[in-house]
Amino acid sequence: MSSLAVISQGNYALHIADILEIENLSFPTPWSYESFLEEIRNPVSHLWGIMEDESLSGYACFWIFHSEIQIINIAVHPSKRNRGLAQFLVDNIVKTATFNGIGALWLEVRESNHIAKRIYEKFGFREIHRRRHYYRDTREDAIVMSLMLFERRIAI
Repeated sequence: MSSLAVISQGNYALHIADILEIENLSFPTPWSYESFLEEIRNPVSHLWGIMEDESLSGYACFWIFHSEIQIINIAVHPSKRNRGLAQFLVDNIVKTATFNGIGALWLEVRESNHIAKRIYEKFGFREIHRRRHYYRDTREDAIVMSLMLFERRIAI
């Protein structure tokens, strides 16, 4: 069974090795230890781990500011993929937004990351903009996606 763990300054040391392993296996230009430490210290940043049998299988980093959430990073260990764990993380972020009356969620995703785009689209995220050649490592476009919860509620 999957559960969420809030990663904080108090338990960061317990999880950082697993987070960095997942990060390094997931992205062509992975975040560093210092990047994650900055997020832990950032008052608008939230870092969650997805736990299975007391081990970290994935994580999500997102910011809550004003009435918006910006999803910064989501990754699942390659050996744990295709089991709905990324969807579990996104679902819990959307539920957090709904619970807190947050109307808009935003993210950027690599143009080539078709799996992530499909997950986000399942939740109602839509492409609203492209940032040409945004990723320096591959010169790939970033697709900016948004989910407007208030619009979604009206449409239901």
